[in-house]
Formats: sequence, C-alpha cells, structure tokens
Amino acid sequence: SSIIYIGSTLSEKAVKGALPYIVSKHAVVGLMRATCQDLVGKSIHTACICPGFTDTEMLRLHIPDAEVRAELGSANAFGRLIEPEEIAVTIKFCAENAVINGAVIHANLGQIEH
Repeated sequence: SSIIYIGSTLSEKAVKGALPYIVSKHAVVGLMRATCQDLVGKSIHTACICPGFTDTEMLRLHIPDAEVRAELGSANAFGRLIEPEEIAVTIKFCAENAVINGAVIHANLGQIEH
C-alpha cells in the first residue's frame, strides 16, 4: 500500500506574496514525512510529488493569457508546461515502488530558479 501526497514546487522553498499557499505546501511535506515514520513496520510507503506548472484546467482558469502560460512553461529545462499525464505517471510509479518511501519527488522538468 502507499499514500501519495501532492505538493508543489513551493513545498520546499518560498516566494514573496504567497504565504498561505507556501505554508500549506510545506505542511504537506511534513505530513508525508511524519506519516512515513508513523507507518514503520506496516508495509505502507509514502511519497510527496511536487509538480511544477502543469497545463491543467485550473491553470488555464487562473492564468487565461496564453502568453503568460507560455512564459511559465519556459521557466524549466524543457521550455514547456508539464502535461497532466506526466504527473499521473509519476504518481503511479511512486505508488508502485515501496523503495520511494518518505521521498519528495520534484516533477518540474528541471525548474529554473530565479
């Protein structure tokens, strides 16, 4: 069995003006790590997937300007937004592999730091 948490690129860093979101995403990582420790010996593993900017309906709703979305997508090593299917494959991989226990997985195409 597995418990897979979903964080974000802001689960382990911070940017100005996003305090409530950042605190909640940091908490997800802490919850995952605590769960990992609490489940020792129960054959249940945990992981926290931290996606970068993903081309979802929610992103399109919050950022309707295609040029702005393209700019967000250019802020990683592949120069594009992540596809939702890529995150789904990552979640499935983590769920199926107990060796990934207590791990934070950054699924962000190599986000460029500014």
